Amino acid sequence: MKISGSGEEALQVIPRFQPDLVLLDIFMPGMGGLEALRQIRAAHPTAKILMLTTFGYDTYVKEAVAGGAAGYLLKDTTPQEVWASITVVMGGQTVLSPSVVESLSGKPRGADGQKTLIPAWFPLLSEKERKILLLISRGQSNEEIADRLHLGKKTIRNYVSALYEKIEVKDRFGAIRVAIEAQVHTLVLE
Repeated sequence: MKISGSGEEALQVIPRFQPDLVLLDIFMPGMGGLEALRQIRAAHPTAKILMLTTFGYDTYVKEAVAGGAAGYLLKDTTPQEVWASITVVMGGQTVLSPSVVESLSGKPRGADGQKTLIPAWFPLLSEKERKILLLISRGQSNEEIADRLHLGKKTIRNYVSALYEKIEVKDRFGAIRVAIEAQVHTLVLE
């Protein structure tokens, strides 16, 4: 493990240490975290980058995700949640702090005024699986989903099978029910 005090320093030490994971803050001395993210992704595309910051503004989150961040956590995240998030990111998935998801969804509360809870299975889904679940909940067929996502029908069928297993349903109706109950439309970025 190596700790760097700035974005510039991180860019200098990463080639030497070849880390699998880089934690970045949005605001650092010198080069900011978002610029460091872009440069690290360009020079070291296999490194996973997890943003850990106090700033959950939509613009920062969107820029970080668009820049290739594998996750975005706020500093009020517990150490156990940070560790679990690192595991998720190293498994090839994306993770966002719940309050970040609420902010991006534009619907921080459910119809009953209570906070919308993120189901335990949601972080297990890849971004592609999340989009597919959203499209399934809208009644789209595998063929329509394949056309929309520019993927083959067999590829979509494989994603759907993996999705059913992760959300523990047996068929499309079960997936639609689970998606509606979980208010997936408030959790998935389109």
